[in-house]
Amino acid sequence: MQTLDIKTGVLINMRYVISRSTPGFGGLDSFFDDFFSDVSTRKYPPVDIYETEGAYTIELEVAGYGADDIKITVKDGVITIASAPSWKDRIRKRMEERKLIAGEISLPEFSRSFSLPEDSDAAAITADSTNGILTITIPRIRKTEPGRIEVRIGK
Repeated sequence: MQTLDIKTGVLINMRYVISRSTPGFGGLDSFFDDFFSDVSTRKYPPVDIYETEGAYTIELEVAGYGADDIKITVKDGVITIASAPSWKDRIRKRMEERKLIAGEISLPEFSRSFSLPEDSDAAAITADSTNGILTITIPRIRKTEPGRIEVRIGK
């Protein structure tokens, strides 16, 4: 069973450590924002993580973000999915071009990081976005079973 530690945002009893951060926010402000807000006012995209025999899959809810608005990096066994630096400029320009009457759509700056399991193939990670869901597939490295190796001598 997997349990999410609400205070730290870390899944317990799982092979991966999952953390979240909202750039520019932290401490008690973030705690109260998370505690008193509903799903529609989150400052980070929610995720589903699952595994199959051949891969791990991370799905993020990213409706409203374009392909150039999201940056995915892998470094030191950690995959990070974040809003791209150019994203803020695009949003600011969009807001300046419009005379806003009502504004309820929120596309916040975000960053989510996940430790990759030891059997993941970081070089073969793929990402695809369909209908507002970003799907990141992390293939698993197949472990070879120890077996008998034939040795040929003198040919």
